Amino acid sequence: MTNQVYGNMYDESSKKERISIEQMGNSSMLLWTLIPALIIFLIWAPFQQGLFNGQGLTFEPSLFRGVICAGVLLLLCVAAFAKHLTLLNQRDITAIAVWLLPLMYAVSLISAASHSLAMNMLLIMCANAAFFVIGLFLMQHPLANKIMRVTLLWTTYLIVIFGLLNWLGQRTFSGSLVGWFTQIVTGGVYKDAVMTDSNGLRLTSVFQYANTYAAFLMAMLFVVLFTVARTNRWWDRAIHAFMLVPIILSIALTLSRGGLVMLPVAFLIVLLLLKPAQQLIWIINLLISAAAAFAVLGPLTELGLQLNQVYNGSDAFKAWGILIAASLANALLLWAVGRYVQPLLERKLEGWSSRKTSSLWLPLGGLVVAALLALLVIGTSVKNVLPENIRTRVENINFQQHSVLERITFYKDSLKVVKDYPVIGAGGGAWAVLYEKYQNNPYISNQAHNYFLQSLDETGIVGFVIFMAFLLYLFVQYLRRYFRMEAGERKDSHFFYFLIAFSILLHSILDFNMSYMYISLLVFFSLGGMAAGIVPVPFGKTKAEAAEKKKNNSLLGSSKGLAGGNSTGKSGSWLPGLYTLLAGILGVVMIVVAARYLVASNSAIKATNMLDSGVQQTYEDVRQPLDETLDIRNTYPVTAAQLAAVLQNVYSQTQDEMYIKEADELLQKALKAEPYDKNLINQMIYSYQLRGDQKAAFDLMSDSLDKYVWDASWYERVIQSAFNESYQAFNAQDTASMQYYANRGIEAYNRLLAGVEDLKNLPEGQMQGREFAASRSMQQNAGKLMYFNGQTQESADLLKSILTDDYADPANQEAALWYLVALNKLGDSDPSVLKGLTAAAPGMQEQLKQLEAVQF
Repeated sequence: MTNQVYGNMYDESSKKERISIEQMGNSSMLLWTLIPALIIFLIWAPFQQGLFNGQGLTFEPSLFRGVICAGVLLLLCVAAFAKHLTLLNQRDITAIAVWLLPLMYAVSLISAASHSLAMNMLLIMCANAAFFVIGLFLMQHPLANKIMRVTLLWTTYLIVIFGLLNWLGQRTFSGSLVGWFTQIVTGGVYKDAVMTDSNGLRLTSVFQYANTYAAFLMAMLFVVLFTVARTNRWWDRAIHAFMLVPIILSIALTLSRGGLVMLPVAFLIVLLLLKPAQQLIWIINLLISAAAAFAVLGPLTELGLQLNQVYNGSDAFKAWGILIAASLANALLLWAVGRYVQPLLERKLEGWSSRKTSSLWLPLGGLVVAALLALLVIGTSVKNVLPENIRTRVENINFQQHSVLERITFYKDSLKVVKDYPVIGAGGGAWAVLYEKYQNNPYISNQAHNYFLQSLDETGIVGFVIFMAFLLYLFVQYLRRYFRMEAGERKDSHFFYFLIAFSILLHSILDFNMSYMYISLLVFFSLGGMAAGIVPVPFGKTKAEAAEKKKNNSLLGSSKGLAGGNSTGKSGSWLPGLYTLLAGILGVVMIVVAARYLVASNSAIKATNMLDSGVQQTYEDVRQPLDETLDIRNTYPVTAAQLAAVLQNVYSQTQDEMYIKEADELLQKALKAEPYDKNLINQMIYSYQLRGDQKAAFDLMSDSLDKYVWDASWYERVIQSAFNESYQAFNAQDTASMQYYANRGIEAYNRLLAGVEDLKNLPEGQMQGREFAASRSMQQNAGKLMYFNGQTQESADLLKSILTDDYADPANQEAALWYLVALNKLGDSDPSVLKGLTAAAPGMQEQLKQLEAVQF
């Protein structure tokens, strides 16, 4: 059939009909290459410390391996689905929009505070976007969707069991299970799967951070509750119900207050999306599972604490017996609920469920009940049934608690970064690099503990608006679809991914879960799974056409159990082909760049190990891995500082200007890309000192105080250096130089004192962080600098305040000497101090006369 078009004939039949992903069948070889590869990755990734982006050299190899895997999986994905894409509807357009997120990280390289960290984050965001695309396309395929849901459940169970093996003292056994494919296992033990902090032992499993493990468990708890409630197979229900007890138990053992606070919030929000019968089933199943878990929490906590001190096989066997018994009982009870109670509730509440506000009443009632339970546990003796370590954490849940106040401070400080980098941000890793400049008090935290604010710092307002618009579009479009669909496989299959993405993103308001690349990949994969459930209404359709399309899709889904809408689409559009090409190119670029960066990181680690080994190394042997790194990443800060130190050492031995010149050029180039790196700044200071340019060295050191506002050791260095230079000028009768250095040193000292006063205004309950105070040596040097600066009375007062009766102490002798010099200039004296000083050190009498004789 042909349609007459002005000027030519358009043959519509010449255009092949595209078979949609939902209709493509199950025999594709590429599809069955992609799925196993993805499953292997999802098993491997969490055991690499969750692919934590710790902004340090040792974390990078695993990150780059993860990016390489993401690139390979992206190539497999676009190859598998290239013939089935249309990209002309409201669902698939997100596959294009998601690449705006790494694009904004690329743009932020222009103003990046650290080029190396920004490039790392750009690669990670490319991997996130790749996993979104994989989730979007793969989850449209019904069988693949089902397989990936099962995979995510069972990988979760592996992580939970692995964590409990470590909690119950079987660290060597658990380490042997994973040690062959992860470098985190050292000495046969997975490092910090159970870690100790000020709160005692905390379960962290693969993440080595209890709060992120709690966030992960919270998301997967909802997914398992959802699976238990929807499955019709008794054995399937029993298996997942069995695992609810270990999951809830593990949440408790993390001692995460953030998890305890956010879990009921997330749970109540999720309940709003369910029908009343579903809400009741979720609540019943959760209450039964929680009761079973808390019934054994006390003995398993005590046994775990004992087994982590001294392992005893019989105690471990007893602990596993208790846990398995509680889990079996829970499985039996939840099977009974599903077999007898759930059908009854669904029948009885069918009429109520049809009302528009029916989903509100149980969550609102649950909110009241949850508040009453919280008051009961926290405010009464009921909390005494909890193990001591958990009871202590529960008692400390309040808004005046240290961790809450500290997080509020992080959030305020992160907004200071935005003020200076408002449009495109300060690049990936901005917070880790800049927080010392903007922090309110001397805490130590490379993470802002809020994913959204950290993203705002990194990509600025423009990037943040794009990111939030992307998320808002996904959630709004998905939920619109969700509420209009009838219950069934098609609806449930994407709600699974909504639970993961929503829960982790919600918890990420309080913590840095998304700094774990495994978690961020999981979230973006789940966002893609959500997007796969959006109505695929083509752009340009009228409202009537869109409504008819949705109606047809709904009927199709109800009758065939399919996961999407369009069954066919035109292949004549150039967009799918172009997208496939560009996505393929991006995948190759990710693989190549990450592989090169992996080589650079391995060379940098090799060089670091050589330099730290204590074994004598030749210049050529050390330089080789350093050059290998810098050939790939020519401003990489760790390696640039190391090579500069090597060159400076050779210059000190040979006095060959070639070496110091190369060191200077290397450092100046690296500092342009990494202006906040302390190691580079220190090496540049040392380079100036080697050249004899003491003023340049001092100025760089002093000017860097703006970058490290709360580093007391940096103030110490500046004040000490100011005295050294001022004293030399004093002896040389160079009054201008003497006062220049004296002024700079006193400014640093006064700035430190102002900071000490500011710390007194911290809210009660908030710790200040690192020690920040004027040491005795700082006070002594500041007193001498005041003398050089003509502040003689202030000098005498400060020096007198630090004097002691121990005149045998050289530091006290020095303070007494300059105190007497200052008094002499004021026309005053202190006979008792003079007597004590000269009695302990007779030679000080002559030195005192010499200093008093100097006029300036």
